Amino acid sequence: MSGNPTSPNDTSSTFLEPGDGTPEQDPSADGDAGALTDAAEPTASSGGLQGSGWVGRRLTAFRPEALRAYWLSPQGIVMLAATGLALALRLFVLSRPGFLTGVTEYDDGVYLGGAIRLISGTLPYHGFAFVQPPGILLLMAPVAVIAKVSTATHAMAAARLLTVLASTACVPLVGHLVRYRGVFVTLVTCGILAVYPDDITTAHTLMLEPWMNLLLLIGVCVAFRRGRLASPQRLLWAGVAIGFAGAVKYWAALPAVALLVVCLVTKQGGGIAGTNGAAGTNGAAGSGEVGRAAGAFWRGGGLAGRRAWRFALGVVAGFAVPVLPFAVTGPGLFLRSTLLDQASRAGTSVPASLRLAHITGLIDVLNAKGQLNVHSGSHSLFASGGVTTAQTTSAGWVPYILTAVLVAVIGLGYIWEPGRPSPLEWYVLASCAGAVAAVLAYSAFFYHYADFVAPWLAMSVGCAAGTLCYVLARRPGARRSLIAVAAVLILGLAVFQARELSGLHTASIYPDKAVIPAGSCVVSDEISLTIAANRFSTRPGCPAVLDSLATTLVEDNGISVQGGAKSSVRAVAAWKWIFAHAEYVWLSSDSDRRIPWTHALNRWFAHHFKPLKVHHGLGRVYKRRT
Repeated sequence: MSGNPTSPNDTSSTFLEPGDGTPEQDPSADGDAGALTDAAEPTASSGGLQGSGWVGRRLTAFRPEALRAYWLSPQGIVMLAATGLALALRLFVLSRPGFLTGVTEYDDGVYLGGAIRLISGTLPYHGFAFVQPPGILLLMAPVAVIAKVSTATHAMAAARLLTVLASTACVPLVGHLVRYRGVFVTLVTCGILAVYPDDITTAHTLMLEPWMNLLLLIGVCVAFRRGRLASPQRLLWAGVAIGFAGAVKYWAALPAVALLVVCLVTKQGGGIAGTNGAAGTNGAAGSGEVGRAAGAFWRGGGLAGRRAWRFALGVVAGFAVPVLPFAVTGPGLFLRSTLLDQASRAGTSVPASLRLAHITGLIDVLNAKGQLNVHSGSHSLFASGGVTTAQTTSAGWVPYILTAVLVAVIGLGYIWEPGRPSPLEWYVLASCAGAVAAVLAYSAFFYHYADFVAPWLAMSVGCAAGTLCYVLARRPGARRSLIAVAAVLILGLAVFQARELSGLHTASIYPDKAVIPAGSCVVSDEISLTIAANRFSTRPGCPAVLDSLATTLVEDNGISVQGGAKSSVRAVAAWKWIFAHAEYVWLSSDSDRRIPWTHALNRWFAHHFKPLKVHHGLGRVYKRRT
């Protein structure tokens, strides 16, 4: 693997050619004075920081003039514009009626409710069923405080706004990673992520993927500088961020393993002085440093070994510190809840064609039946979002064709000279392949799964497109035309998406809220209902049911209702006990997919609870018979 992304062949990476064809150093690419994670060495004008080492370089990166140079460069302006576009689209979704405080998802209530329970003194896995690692509960713990001083509804609104910011922040992070390749690659990468359909829909509420992606990209930004691996010390901190991403969702292990492999197989480069051949490099010092690094490597592990060990140590620390306090009291229950029950769960089968439609972004023009229709509006798969939880209709051959085209474009971009992929580019390609395989192979599928693919696909396509752009349009004028065309296409798609999203709305929660007295013990198969209505209860004696599906899975060793949980005496008895300790039960229209309703349980429930009349309510509210 090459350690030098700025080789003479990769002229599209670092240099801009003016009209006369004379190569000119791109100040934003090679000077990079404002690189937020990799500032240039401070000079005498740095206010006495010269010679102060690592701390001085970090402080120099945040000097006002360095920040201005970073963000006012061509790549910086592209990153700012794409970030603004991403933020506008995601906030536009929250501006739709009911989307800021209403019921729009199932999982968001589980994560926020779990955080509220956590700060109330109830631990996950033991105090309530939870099938994800605890990272999201820790991230949302400060937000859960809002529920204590205000209302759970306000806490949910804050969590949704923060998730929008987390999703948006991924755009400049991917831009920072690829900006060394030039304006076109930065534009394509940031633009794809800004308008990626499932990234927009996933960001509308509290979900795992935006936070996992944010932590992963922070770690990757620390691990790479201009496409090359950073020092072992930086890789330690990169591992900490990526390890914590795994504490949010286990899928982060795939990019972690890919980066460990890159550390092991990349022998040189990755930030070693003198390997990029840039003007102004101290050749003698650089050659000596490279020689010493190469000698140390061949003597036994050397630089590659130190990088790999430091990174692995960081990953272990970043994962273990947040996870061990919850796992140590019951490691068997923790592993079964978060790993075995998830791996063995049975769900509604979703065809590969529909999964590929989400991954490729084709859902922008597919309706709820999986048919191509550019006039679907709010009925498109993109706008309707959660419809895929029960979608089993095939999307036909179009997703396969589009996938083949994407694979061909990325493949050509990676193998066609003069492009010589850097360690970063190989890494994002491997992470993209791993993410796609995970989404296609997992037994269940939901729209937000495809968001795991989003940043890696954006960077892979962007880097490949940059190489093909240089090959097909060698003249600067032609490349500028391609940049303009790409910008127009991205803006046009954003306008199209805004039109699709404009008709979104969700039903009011207030009719149901009115029939349930404040402070009551309410059990629901969809805890988002009680949070939106500010009827979420943490009082002693009230069953802590946050994730009804997880409750069934844990009680029946990973078997869901679709997998046959109705035949489990233990699972049915557990739900009977839960209902017996509730004052009100609020069931959604999908309760039969989460609760093992047997004939005996139905009869018992009808005998002990009576339905309340709610005009235009969400689901059905029941009150205990006196």
